[in-house]
Amino acid sequence: MSQVYVPELNELCRKYFIKGEIEPSKQDIYLFESRYSSLKADIFEAMMLYDSVSFKVYGENLPLSILLNEMTIKGVESLIEQDALRFVHWTPTIMHFVEPIDGVIPIVAGRVNSEVHTDPEASIRSAFNFMMNKPNKAQRNTLIRKVRDLYSEPEKGLENDASSFVMSAYKSGKLKKSGLDCDVLDIFKLNTQQKKLLSGCASDLLEYKFLVSQNLTPHKTKALNSLFTDSIKKVSRTDAAIQIAELENFPHLHNLSLELGNPLHKVPKYRNQRNTRKFRSWLNEVSDSKELAEVSMAYIDAIENSKGFFETKKGRLTKNITMTAIGAGIGSFLGPIGTTVGGLAGQALVPAADFALDLADEYLVTELLKGWKPRMFIDDMRKLQQKT
Repeated sequence: MSQVYVPELNELCRKYFIKGEIEPSKQDIYLFESRYSSLKADIFEAMMLYDSVSFKVYGENLPLSILLNEMTIKGVESLIEQDALRFVHWTPTIMHFVEPIDGVIPIVAGRVNSEVHTDPEASIRSAFNFMMNKPNKAQRNTLIRKVRDLYSEPEKGLENDASSFVMSAYKSGKLKKSGLDCDVLDIFKLNTQQKKLLSGCASDLLEYKFLVSQNLTPHKTKALNSLFTDSIKKVSRTDAAIQIAELENFPHLHNLSLELGNPLHKVPKYRNQRNTRKFRSWLNEVSDSKELAEVSMAYIDAIENSKGFFETKKGRLTKNITMTAIGAGIGSFLGPIGTTVGGLAGQALVPAADFALDLADEYLVTELLKGWKPRMFIDDMRKLQQKT
């Protein structure tokens, strides 16, 4: 089962909706609409390509309030029924020392322990306070019962070795891209801004450690991807899907969703369609067994060599038996006059009758059980694009 981790919705919500926690700049306010649209497109893409999507939650479940606004209660409940929704109740935290301590890395790890940060029901209940159109009491209670079981929490002690993790990354040069060059800076004598950078990197490292422990894939978490491109060996479903879309000269799912207007409203329906489910299953197999450079070849091979049951050796035998049964059925239908026809299994049939049976074979049997091809998913997406 493929699982993707999406922390960005939590981060966007806390920046724009929680007063006093992270003060948005004028530029942030100006860019909100475009950032929100892009994030919804990311979520649409993740929902379509992965079996399950895990949203990070820090305290109040703001991602849930967004999903309810965008998808309605019915849509969220549909995702729950599809086993497509998870929430990671994030309690570890990384802080930095204000004053330097000789020989001590200037960060410290801990856990938040307030009710909204540790109790799933309190976290869910708080989400309703951020909604203009709140569900009624009965709906809220139902949602709490359904959503609370979707919560997980990073294992205790995960944060304990954050200092050794960040020191290892610092010495290996992984933090250079973040502005912490081990060849230039002394990690024990950092200024305030550099300490903030270090604690941010330590938080990313902690999150990465959690992802590995839970076999989760970061969707488009830039900080994690830039830090660990050399460590993550598995092919990203997102990258694989992008390569296939380019091969088909078709928009990436992210770009397609931007054309849909309100991409999240119907994503519970789109992701549960037969061709989408089968495409995810095929993509899981390809991503786990192929290098990214081999994805296009695997896609072409699946299109060219896909066989339905009746195209196999066993299927051809079944075809012949089916044809005989159809002939016998026609004999029975014709009564005494047709008994000879049925008994001879078509030997006395005129050419017109043979032609009729061939049509029945091709259209009533083969078409129903023909081989599935990953292009069928792309075809569905083309139809969806044409409706916009």
